[in-house]
Amino acid sequence: MSYYLKSKSLDLGEDNDFNVVLNSEDAQRMGIREGETLMIGFGEVELFADVFETDTLVKEGEIGLYEEIWENYNVEDGSRIFADIPERSKSLEAISNKLLGHSLSKKDLELIMADIGSKKIREVEIAFFVSTFFNPGFNDDEILWMTEGMASSGDVLSFKEFAGKDGLVVDKHSIGGVAGKGITPTLIPILVSGGLLVPNTSTRAITSPAGTSDILEVVMPVKLTKEQIMEVVKKTGGCMFWGGSLSISPADDIIINVERSLRIQEFQKVLVSIVAKKIAMGVNHVLIDLPYGKGSKLESIEETQMLEKEFKKLFFKVGIECETIKRIVRGPDGPAIGPNLEIKECLKVLERAEDRSKALEDVVLNMADKLFESTEKVARGEGKKYAQQLLESGKALDKFWEIAFAQGATKKIKSSEISAGKFEYDVVSQKSGKVDMINNVELVNIARALGNPKIKEAGIYMHKLNGEKVSKGDVLMTIYATSNGRLESGKKAIDINKLFCISC
Repeated sequence: MSYYLKSKSLDLGEDNDFNVVLNSEDAQRMGIREGETLMIGFGEVELFADVFETDTLVKEGEIGLYEEIWENYNVEDGSRIFADIPERSKSLEAISNKLLGHSLSKKDLELIMADIGSKKIREVEIAFFVSTFFNPGFNDDEILWMTEGMASSGDVLSFKEFAGKDGLVVDKHSIGGVAGKGITPTLIPILVSGGLLVPNTSTRAITSPAGTSDILEVVMPVKLTKEQIMEVVKKTGGCMFWGGSLSISPADDIIINVERSLRIQEFQKVLVSIVAKKIAMGVNHVLIDLPYGKGSKLESIEETQMLEKEFKKLFFKVGIECETIKRIVRGPDGPAIGPNLEIKECLKVLERAEDRSKALEDVVLNMADKLFESTEKVARGEGKKYAQQLLESGKALDKFWEIAFAQGATKKIKSSEISAGKFEYDVVSQKSGKVDMINNVELVNIARALGNPKIKEAGIYMHKLNGEKVSKGDVLMTIYATSNGRLESGKKAIDINKLFCISC
């Protein structure tokens, strides 16, 4: 039986919280319990939302809408809302079959992706689906079908009208696993100022201290509408926005939220997630960054080569040109970890500051080199030099702020104006020698204990990086927090023998 209720806007929820609140009497009358899914409709919009019950927050005949719903869909207080209990989704049967070890059809996987994207199935049911990436896993056909289903579960954008005669729409994506996310915010303005069209979408942190979107958000809005994205790209030639801000592969963003709570990722899921996002963004030329080494997501060259092969195979199937860059890492990408510190380091490179990170700059230049040459923007052997000129001339910095202002930034911020938490603690070396390796997993644990990614001022600054000599008593790193309690949590997470490998 269907019901009609009057909407009430609630100042509750965070990104992706599609929840509604029912008065207990209404919930009982409808036969729905807290935690179950309710189908709601208004105008031409139909959504699936999780139910909370209350005796006080909303009256009988009202339905409370979390901010994510009323803000994104412009629902005014007192609007007439259709509500009904949805039928059990057939995708749950498909998930059950996969848990039992059966292969799934294209129709099954398209339905699962559509139901996840529309929030028709609950997080606990999605968690069971996520577990099937680990066991029993998916065959090549299933991976392709899932990727296509994930890409089509939401909006599919096209930037062809803004591309040049070559028709290229370019992007870069990393599999992650390395502390420090300063590469993308530094690289994209170099590429765009060099004449490439780069609509870059990024994620918030999943298993790292900060995602690219968390970092960029310090200096510019990253939550953009579809119309805003198209306008920014038309105006500047690029953009840097959070993919979860609109319906681009929504099934992926919901699965990522489940992964984030479990702090797990599986490489078939990484593969599907990245390729689906590029399809949905209309990209036709991509660079995939594959860092590997102890303490990273990929620990061996064999694993890296295997994943490289899978990326190239899947991108080829969906018609996207794929370049890869394999690089061994023995520590973070640059000295900064945490949103404020990382964007500060990006800006230092773009500003050509004397104390900028040469390690971060070198990685960025190598990637720019690969993309400029593979897209034939410059001749072979000229890519790195071209990227360097864009940095030295200030064109890359100008493009960064052009994109930032187009996305809604109101003030140009210098790197020197960005600060870290006021509570700090120095970690000193117990012996002399050379830093052979810094464990990224340990850095992540410390940064999260300090409050990253939500507390943007929290973080870590590395005074010594891989390959550098140290003397006993030298400061290896400084941790920053916004409260003494958080600082103590960070200190407790430090195991210097696991964190640093220092040879004599």
